[in-house]
Amino acid sequence: MKSRRQRLVILASAGLTLALATQASAQQLKAPDDIKMTLRLLVQVSNDFKRQITNKNFARVPHEFMEYTEAADAVRSAMKGESADLKAKVEPRLKAAVAAYQKVSDMSAKETDVDKLMAEHAKAVTAMNAVFNLFPAALRPDPNLPPPGRGGRRGGTAGA
Repeated sequence: MKSRRQRLVILASAGLTLALATQASAQQLKAPDDIKMTLRLLVQVSNDFKRQITNKNFARVPHEFMEYTEAADAVRSAMKGESADLKAKVEPRLKAAVAAYQKVSDMSAKETDVDKLMAEHAKAVTAMNAVFNLFPAALRPDPNLPPPGRGGRRGGTAGA
């Protein structure tokens, strides 16, 4: 009985330590709000990719790739003050994500099969999520939420 109780105490302590470490790592980031915003930009552009493919607007996909590249550069800029260790982990994953979205963009010039493009897009999303996994959960965007500010701008009152 005692050994089972001891194991539970050890497991509970380990879980608490892990939770505190995750929270502490978010607090140790020098620009968590900037990083969170730039990660959200990646998701927004990824969602735009998906929307263009779904709508069979293939000519627009290369433009979305340019925006994705700009969003990736924004992540790099937001990370400038962060630790060299974190930057060394993020950069190769970010490059892989950009390359995956470039593949979707390149395919869109020749491929008109939505299913094939969506399958490649799913691979790109997986690459993007690998970037997100390097950050605390509190900074990771929820790809299911609508982009902030959309809807409010169009129907807002002029001059207010």
